[in-house]
Amino acid sequence: MTRALRRWPALPLIAACALTGGVLSATPAAAAPYGSNGVFGVTTQPRDGWATTFIPPGRYRVDQSPSMQPYQSPPGRWFRCSNFPCTPTSPENIIGTGAALRDAPTFVDIAPSDVAVALHNVTLTSA
Repeated sequence: MTRALRRWPALPLIAACALTGGVLSATPAAAAPYGSNGVFGVTTQPRDGWATTFIPPGRYRVDQSPSMQPYQSPPGRWFRCSNFPCTPTSPENIIGTGAALRDAPTFVDIAPSDVAVALHNVTLTSA
């Protein structure tokens, strides 16, 4: 038996290890952001006719929407709501609000009991 034939059984094992290592070391895709303006229904509390886009409950990083030089976008805010309409003009539905800071990270926790989230010049990314 030649040396080449004696090594042959090891080649499939080497190939399998290389493929497994490649699969295990693949970097996960980044989470899609939500924003930067609009009202998102919370997936655990759907209401027919009020929202066409939904966001799952969870912790999200809040970022100010990007600006185009030489202009600067207005300050960003988010609103968590217990019902629709989810807007600053319906304060009875607002259960939480916050601002995006340009120089520091901020976060919002969307609860499963929330009905909607309104975004004004902010982007939410799963934290």
